[in-house]
This record gives sequence, structure tokens and C-alpha cells, in this order.
Amino acid sequence: MNPVVTIVLPVHNAQRTLRSSLLGLMELAETTGRRLQVAVVDDGSTDATYEIACELASEFPQVQVLRQPYQRGLGTALEQVRLRMGVTDVVAHSGVGEIDHQELALLLTAGNERRDAPHVAAATMTGEGRGTRRAGSQPALAPRLVEAHRTGGAFRWLRIDEPAASRRKRPATPVLGAALDGLMPAMSSFGSPLASGK
Repeated sequence: MNPVVTIVLPVHNAQRTLRSSLLGLMELAETTGRRLQVAVVDDGSTDATYEIACELASEFPQVQVLRQPYQRGLGTALEQVRLRMGVTDVVAHSGVGEIDHQELALLLTAGNERRDAPHVAAATMTGEGRGTRRAGSQPALAPRLVEAHRTGGAFRWLRIDEPAASRRKRPATPVLGAALDGLMPAMSSFGSPLASGK
């Protein structure tokens, strides 16, 4: 039995194309024999994209809709999918351009999906393609982005890693709390003479 494949579709203002794209994915599941679940991530749309996605989710139980209040990009969409759906191996659309069902069908039938899936920390992909320094500063991520743009496909197998823990050390107790704790004994000693009436 084939495992369920999660397709991540970050969409922004796609009310005109979303219905036909998702219906095409449902047909693709039948023709390829793969069990698909589709995570539609509304990326801050200002049109009826979210409402249409919710309608389709009510028709097709394998469609789940997530929403980002404003446009955050693929990295944040992947992080939402990891947190809310509990999946780490996904086929993600870049969110740029139309959904090419033939490209996805070839990717699904290739059979090398999980062996070759690159590990991507979702947080490092936030802002991808928007000129941020963050994507360029990740030495492992930059070559993959260059390769993705060179090969031209919109769909990629990805394994979403948990975000790296912050390297900044945090004090064990909050600074203000520690300062107040240090003052409390002194304040109580001031209060003692006053309370005794001296």
C-alpha cells in the first residue's frame, strides 16, 4: 500500500485558478494510484482564495486549508504544515506560477522521492526570493536554491526539519525578576523598623 503523499500549495490571490488546480490534483491521485493529501496554505490573499479553498476542503476530505494572515512565503507555509499536520516529507510547490499537473505526475511516479529529498529548515526558506540576506547566509541552502531555479521545476520533494534552536543564551531568570528578588530582602528590612513604630 502506498503511503500518503502530502502536497503543499502556498497560494496568494488564486481565486480564479484554485478550483481547477485542486480538481486536477484529485484526478491525478486517481491516475497515479498515489494517496494524496493537499495542504492549501492561503498566503495572505486579499481575494476569495481562502473561501474557495474552504469550499473545496468540505467537498474533498483529503484537502486541508491553512491560513497566514499576511504574505509570508514558502518557509512559513512549510513550518505551518509541519506543526499543524505533523508531516515532514512533502512535495512543495514554489508558490510561483501555475500548477503543472504533468510535472507533479512525473515527480510522483519517479520513485526516488524520499531518498533524494533535501533537508530544509523551514525557517531558512522564509523570504526566499525576496532579496533577504537570510537565504544567502545559509551556506547549505544557497546551492539548493540556485539548483531549483536552474532546473525550472515548481514542485520539489522536501524533508522539513525543525527550526534550529537559538544560539543566543538566555539568562536562567529574567533580569528584572532577579533585580527585584535582590531588592526584596532590603525592602523588608526597611519595613521592619517602621512597622515596629521606631
